[in-house]
Amino acid sequence: MKLVAALAIVLSACGGGTGGECKVDGDCGDGVCARNGECLPESAVRSSRVTWTIRGMPANATTCAGSPNFYILFYASPGDTFGFEPVPCAAGVFSIDKLPKRFVSVEIGIEGRFEDDKAFDSQGNASFDLYP
Repeated sequence: MKLVAALAIVLSACGGGTGGECKVDGDCGDGVCARNGECLPESAVRSSRVTWTIRGMPANATTCAGSPNFYILFYASPGDTFGFEPVPCAAGVFSIDKLPKRFVSVEIGIEGRFEDDKAFDSQGNASFDLYP
């Protein structure tokens, strides 16, 4: 249920920070277009990286055979989330530039089967060892 609500927010992302909905940086005047579709000052976004292994093994076609795709959901506060789906398990990494800094944690999972969440470290990274 959280995922459906979050994806709805992504599709209708609309303003915050400096305000306005955007698709590209040029839509934001002096700011940047964050990946959730809102215009923000450049100082309010960062690059983040989510990595994962599967039962201690590198993610690949074999280790991901039972769970080929995940969702990734970024959290700032209740009701302030957005995410991506499908995220290929075999990639082992999901990088995002221009993530609003207010998003402090990330959840990864398959709706109804498993989920795990972690706070970002000081560099904006989170690592998981998944047991799908």
